[in-house]
Amino acid sequence: MTDPITDDTSRALRTAWFDYLDTIEPFRPALHAYGLKLTGDVWDAEDLVQDTLLKGFAMIGRGDLHGPGSPVADPKAYLFRTATNLWIDRVRRASRERAWLGEPQAPTPPSDPDAARQGAEALFSAASPQARAAVVLKDVFDFTLEEIADQLRTTVGGVKSALHRGRAALAAAPSDPPRRDGPSQALVERFIAAFNSRDVPTLTAVLTETCSIEVPGVGGGRGRRGGWAEASVGHAGARLEAGVYRDEPVVLFFNEDDRLYDIVRLEGDGDLVSRITNYCYCPDTLKAVAAALGLEVSLLGYHQPPQVLTRMIATTTLPWGEGMKLH
Repeated sequence: MTDPITDDTSRALRTAWFDYLDTIEPFRPALHAYGLKLTGDVWDAEDLVQDTLLKGFAMIGRGDLHGPGSPVADPKAYLFRTATNLWIDRVRRASRERAWLGEPQAPTPPSDPDAARQGAEALFSAASPQARAAVVLKDVFDFTLEEIADQLRTTVGGVKSALHRGRAALAAAPSDPPRRDGPSQALVERFIAAFNSRDVPTLTAVLTETCSIEVPGVGGGRGRRGGWAEASVGHAGARLEAGVYRDEPVVLFFNEDDRLYDIVRLEGDGDLVSRITNYCYCPDTLKAVAAALGLEVSLLGYHQPPQVLTRMIATTTLPWGEGMKLH
């Protein structure tokens, strides 16, 4: 059977995707800030942005931008509405999963500071996702009540009620998001040592056979023998250091000017790396993490044009290689 996805089709889709990123780029910082306010976590915010952009790409690509009642006539409003709906669905799904697992939905009264922090976080989480979104849309991004009603698919009266509930919950919640588990410090240090050895077998040996390499918004690869290790050892300009962001060990990439230009998060399977997530084309996330760590940042932007990125992969100027597949 002939493969329906030809090279020409793939190139056309990549070009359309990057053209789309260029078009919506002015909205990206605000969209990321919105995701950060909703989720309280920079990584979850980036995930929400990426999911929103993918859905927007499909809708804008097949919709009439200027027809009567077009949902994408106002691209910024559409992206915010999409992010809101995706996040509300995610929260509801997580709540259903907790209920199915029999986990408690409300905290017991706290008796110490750490428990009080957890209780406040749970209190804000217990507020409806619509209430949380309404507060952020009104108080942070200054949307009108009518615009928020459209975002949340409710009435102006419903928005006012949601704002009242959400502000009360938000006032009791701490500004810091809950901590998350990450890879062991030993695994991060082993990964860095293998990279710095510039030895392909050593670096390959740190990865599982099915290790996935993900570059949000651009592409990724799979497998320890997909070319990633070969490209990595050839990237002479990179200096890697272990870092800790919100108690999670991460890998920091510095250029020759000692500026942070990439952050890599690892997931482990025992003492091997099973997943690499590379945030070099997520400038809003990079800036947020760099600010928290007190580092200067050198941004690559949201993406590189396909022909530039392909050339960079071929000449190993970035720390991934021939195994990378562009979406």
